[in-house]
Amino acid sequence: MKKFLSKIMFATVAVLSVAGFTSCNNADDDPIVPVPQPTAQEQPKYQQVPAYVTAVSESILNMYDVKVTLHSGDKSQDVILAKADGQAVDDNSEGKTVTCYKFMFTEIDGQKGISAAEVKVTPKADIKTTLASMPENETIYVMYGAEMLMASIDANGKVVNARGVFMHRNYVVPTKMMQDMGNGKFVYEAEAELLETFLNK
Repeated sequence: MKKFLSKIMFATVAVLSVAGFTSCNNADDDPIVPVPQPTAQEQPKYQQVPAYVTAVSESILNMYDVKVTLHSGDKSQDVILAKADGQAVDDNSEGKTVTCYKFMFTEIDGQKGISAAEVKVTPKADIKTTLASMPENETIYVMYGAEMLMASIDANGKVVNARGVFMHRNYVVPTKMMQDMGNGKFVYEAEAELLETFLNK
């Protein structure tokens, strides 16, 4: 009897072992579906390029000529900032919509990278007439900013990491801009020098 039970136990263990192995083998036989990897052509390629970006309020472009001399290695180029060439951006930080224009430069004649930017701000020839024609209490929003940054450019030459620029803000009225500072300069001339200081990079 003991021998008979021993044979039954042995047979039961053998059957369970086979069932166990079968279960593991079934799991191993599941098909492995490979995850498609993007080809070299599909992977986005971005080139990091030193760039100069500046933003100025519309009132600045109405009162001043802003010339930027860009440098890239042994190349230089003069650019006059114009509304038509900039990206119009509305600033609502002061509870009033102020239009600013943003400009980004990444190359000169195909040579990528901007190493420096020199800015010359000159009052327009008719700035006194422009200021005198404004209502005395009209607020002039003098807003401006500039910085050097690393721009990410895709294969089509498009900048993909464009971001905002920290803006300095000064609010004045026309009569204040027309004031003689007593040192041979008007306030609007001193404002031009201040703009140059902050926009030069």
